[in-house]
Amino acid sequence: MSVPDLGILSRDSVARRTNRESFLLLGGAAAVLLQIAHPLVAAGVGAHSTYRSDFFGRLSRTVNTPLAVVFGTTAHARAGLRRIGRRHVPVRGRAPDGRSYDARDPALVVWVQVTLVLTSLRLYEFVLGRLGETDRDAYWQEARSFALELGATPESLPRTFSDVLAYERHMLATEAIPDANGVALARDVIRPIRWLPDIAYWPFDAITAGLLPPSLRLAFGLPWRTRERLWFRFAICALRLFVPLVPDRIRVVPQARGYEARLR
Repeated sequence: MSVPDLGILSRDSVARRTNRESFLLLGGAAAVLLQIAHPLVAAGVGAHSTYRSDFFGRLSRTVNTPLAVVFGTTAHARAGLRRIGRRHVPVRGRAPDGRSYDARDPALVVWVQVTLVLTSLRLYEFVLGRLGETDRDAYWQEARSFALELGATPESLPRTFSDVLAYERHMLATEAIPDANGVALARDVIRPIRWLPDIAYWPFDAITAGLLPPSLRLAFGLPWRTRERLWFRFAICALRLFVPLVPDRIRVVPQARGYEARLR
């Protein structure tokens, strides 16, 4: 009997346990807003991303490539990491404040990786319960290995999950402070289809706001009034109730279903 190719993560990987859940896609906007809160990341996204001209194609690539890294065979995972690396090569230039940026700068790689980890983990824990400290640390170590592949250095990366939380607090106080460019980009992220009325986006805005730190809700103009708080709590409670009842063909992302089929 042939042994299935499990990819670059271990069979009991925490990333596979968490990232298989399709409801994590609801945190996508919050993760992007966290990223572009850093003016240098915002400068790179504004100048080099195709999200304005090809929003849904860009979204598909942003979602599918990391999932291929987590759930794909070794060859697919390595190819996914190379694709991400190639996309970063031309992303360099000068921000509106005069500072230079480079998507392969270890400091920026770390910030982007941390935003993805924390947004996914927070939404997962809201719905399916808090992970133990051992699993939280393991989840970060798995993400840490990806960041190293993409240009981060061991010295630039937080060592433990507790260090990740301290790093986020430091960044929000000192560097991840949106500039005018980031605020303008945020509007495009949360309003990808301009002709839709704001009320159509309100349920998603409330979920995004609930996943963001208070300082960024304010900076990006996302209301967090009583009605947004109540809707966020309702949405989380509904997910808690219904996610366990949803069939796998809807609950589990296709990449994870493919991985689990290989195991069987």
